[in-house]
Amino acid sequence: MSPTLPLFPSDDGWPYPDVTAAEFVADAPDLDALEMLGPHSFDMLTAQEQDALFSHFGLRGRDPLPMKLLAPALGCTRAEAAELIGSAVDKMRVQLLRE
Repeated sequence: MSPTLPLFPSDDGWPYPDVTAAEFVADAPDLDALEMLGPHSFDMLTAQEQDALFSHFGLRGRDPLPMKLLAPALGCTRAEAAELIGSAVDKMRVQLLRE
């Protein structure tokens, strides 16, 4: 059985484990759907949420980063980076349901 990516604070494994999202197979966010969204679809995200989302999941031409590298790149703790990603994923779920 492959591991799943914890997306909510109530999920086992929160905050995110020290692996990239690409290493998870089941229950990962639909990265293809996120890539297909128009550029203004991410406007509801803060700049930090966009950086965290794009960098962790390897979107918009970025290389996927594990949490231990993402947090210092964002200038925050791993818990804060995980919170940014969780918030961004929640907002994008709402956006995907609208489109």
